[in-house]
Amino acid sequence: MRNTVKSLMLLVCAAVISSAAASDGTIINAHSEARFGKPIAFRKLPGTAGTMALEISGHKLYALEDRGLSVFDIADPRNPKRLGHVGGMGNVRQLRVSGKTAFLSSRQCGLWAVDVSDDKNPRILSNFDGVEMATGLDVAGDVAFLGHRVFGIQCVDVSNPAKMKHLSSLRTDEPQSVYYRNGLLWSGDWAGGEITAIDVANLLAPKAISKLSLDGYGDGMCMRGNILFASTGQHKKSGPPELRHGAGHGLDIFDVANPRQPVKLSRVSFPDIYFGPCDYWTPRISGDYCFAADTVNGVFLLDVSDLKTPKILGNLILPKRDPENPKIAVPFEQIVDPNIPQGDPVSSIAVGDGVLYISGNYTGIYMADFPKIAKTQARDFGALPKLPGHQFDANEKGFYSSGAELSNPTRAVAIKGDIAYTANVWDGVKIYRLSENGIVQIGRADIKYAADIKRSGDRLYVAEGQNGIGVYKLVSDTKLQEIGRLAVLDKGLNFVQFLWAFDGCTIVPASCGSSRMHFVDFANPSQPKIIGSELGTGLLYNNYAGQNLVKGRYFGLSRTFGGLQIFDLKNGSKKLVWHDKFPLCSQTGTIAAFGDEFLVMRCCGYAFFNPEKPVPTRAMKRLAFPGQGELCADIPDDSAISRSMFPKSEWEGQVNVDQVTGKVAVANRMFKNCHIYDFSDKANPKLLKKIELNANPNVPAFWNGRVVLPCGYSGLLLEK
Repeated sequence: MRNTVKSLMLLVCAAVISSAAASDGTIINAHSEARFGKPIAFRKLPGTAGTMALEISGHKLYALEDRGLSVFDIADPRNPKRLGHVGGMGNVRQLRVSGKTAFLSSRQCGLWAVDVSDDKNPRILSNFDGVEMATGLDVAGDVAFLGHRVFGIQCVDVSNPAKMKHLSSLRTDEPQSVYYRNGLLWSGDWAGGEITAIDVANLLAPKAISKLSLDGYGDGMCMRGNILFASTGQHKKSGPPELRHGAGHGLDIFDVANPRQPVKLSRVSFPDIYFGPCDYWTPRISGDYCFAADTVNGVFLLDVSDLKTPKILGNLILPKRDPENPKIAVPFEQIVDPNIPQGDPVSSIAVGDGVLYISGNYTGIYMADFPKIAKTQARDFGALPKLPGHQFDANEKGFYSSGAELSNPTRAVAIKGDIAYTANVWDGVKIYRLSENGIVQIGRADIKYAADIKRSGDRLYVAEGQNGIGVYKLVSDTKLQEIGRLAVLDKGLNFVQFLWAFDGCTIVPASCGSSRMHFVDFANPSQPKIIGSELGTGLLYNNYAGQNLVKGRYFGLSRTFGGLQIFDLKNGSKKLVWHDKFPLCSQTGTIAAFGDEFLVMRCCGYAFFNPEKPVPTRAMKRLAFPGQGELCADIPDDSAISRSMFPKSEWEGQVNVDQVTGKVAVANRMFKNCHIYDFSDKANPKLLKKIELNANPNVPAFWNGRVVLPCGYSGLLLEK
């Protein structure tokens, strides 16, 4: 051990001398405090671009580079050679390689499977639409485990990567990363500041068996036998409240030999900083060493030979600007500021033979030499998960169903008369006839990809992912004729996820699931025009806007944590007329037009909002739903900590109103339920039904006073 530490120190000293010579691209940039160890020398891999994840398999380094997958030959670990690349997969986040298939989580763009059997020509096999924002990812045998930032973990059958299938999901408190070993899945829960241990022996019914409290926000993990290493960040969970902000960065170590009663062994803290845009952290083990990536704080090398007293040996911070092209820099004023030491966020690390590969979110891939320390090690999965003998139960009590949609969930529905048109992702648009006795499929439109669908008069508007927005005329119940297309909605991430269309209005708001809402004028569908865009706090990764206009002109958008926005779409224009940034509700809450007002989900309950007589969010009269009981306490302020710890409720959700009957349906994607109310008397609403669901529902619609529910993997549902 002593000789190895000495090797590291000699390495650092040699790098400093080399840096002074400035002849080989060596970089020295580190936290100067002695408690964070010695500076570690590193250098950039030439020609690499911004990268989100790294994974080593065999003699190959796989990288989520430039929003795609790159493959490098690392037979010579210190001189990687690029072999191939494939792009077009959206907001890529984490990566796992299993055999000849690479799996990529891509947030609002789902889970991708890529054939890497030909290193020089990786080929996309398929895309799977996950429960929500596919962020965390692990793959063990024939099963992928997805961590969705809000809606929990999801088990996916990937035995056929070309047609992945939903198995089950389980709600945890914002799993940002997941890690499988020996029948258990560990979920690094972000704002909850904990790790949930989940028994996945029965993949159709995963069960949480314990929770491990962290001293910061949760994320990446790794294991060495029964020892679990968990990286944390953002805000501290213990100590005086005034000292917690930004103080949650570090590494917690647990003994999980008894997973139902885990034991915390120790913690190491890293520098304090709060930086919201890049909130991810991950550790990797190499023998008695742990490399811990802490985004803008850089990378720390720890000696973990004594698990109760780990020691930081060294650290490095990535540069603020690309060493090859200074014009490429971290696009955040706080980090570019020369008065703080932090640099390009470290998004991932991978331990090679004698080297550590480090990905910079914006500036590319780097490498540091660690002879005798860094060693590529085979992953110990323990017993691999076994696929169940039967599939997910898509029978939903109280509803007629179109049938299970395990590979291409039903995301949205648009209704004209007795005909329902559904958006079914890679199965395009399906067409059903609704009747008193159920649902019958009568057709399908040949559309490559459909994430959302809306009707306005005899037009259908379809959100078609990378193909933009398609406009179709309903020639007949089953025949659609394309009459227009907006090929590019957002040059930054052109993957259209949601749109809203209204009778008598040519303006169609639309989003790629980012923080930007675009407004498109389709008065002439063959020549659509983007007439404006609006940024705001929070990602629009749910259908957060009203399905109808108030008074034929006011469009309401609930940005949940980012507050309420109201737009006036009168006379084919777009004008922001109200914006209150105080948080409204948790990530499952939305808004609905209700007569001359909006029905707004408001911190576990609801409120009414008049767009012509607006009041601040905190002044809204917050009401409990019938049968709910007392409301939870509202958050005290709109600080970063309060926003992240916003209370979650099974009562609020994606809401819609039947304007004819006054019936209200609230579908909660997080808790998988649907509440149906009679609001014909607004002052005295009544709970009609509370229905527990197997799948995560989307925005309800109505047909003849009945709820029509696009229910993901359970297909299209019609209330009995």
